[in-house]
Amino acid sequence: MTFLADCMLGKLARWLRILGYDTVYDNFAADDDLLRVAGQEGRVLLTRDRPLVERAAAMDDVTCIHIDALDIDDQVAQMVADASIDLDRPTFTRCLECNVGIDSVSRDEVEAVVPPYVLQTRDTFYRCPSCERVYWSGSHTSRMNARIDAFREAVSRGKAAQNV
Repeated sequence: MTFLADCMLGKLARWLRILGYDTVYDNFAADDDLLRVAGQEGRVLLTRDRPLVERAAAMDDVTCIHIDALDIDDQVAQMVADASIDLDRPTFTRCLECNVGIDSVSRDEVEAVVPPYVLQTRDTFYRCPSCERVYWSGSHTSRMNARIDAFREAVSRGKAAQNV
């Protein structure tokens, strides 16, 4: 499943990319462009804009999910419920900037662009073949994994509340 997030859902788009989902996000895209791209590329349109949801509903080739919550934990929980996203799939597989799948690269290939300390303390590096941004596991990765655990807890709380 691939997604297209409107300008109100930049944080959700970023987290979907972290979770390994192909998610297009353009902060300046007009509604007509969002509807056209969603239809042409078969992407699920994500929006908080009710009139846009109504326009999408009138189109045969556009699937749209209205994101109700403002809080990112609740937004991800809604995506689990409404789009069946999997919080246990491989993460950190897409470029957070341009949405392209990242490739494993050698230390030698990135030594000119990675800080010396990182080069000395890390063995595994990834690079986006499109924008050439380099990624490695660091303290930020631990924080992101803790946040993914918080998403799982939010989903569990939501399921527990439904069972009451």
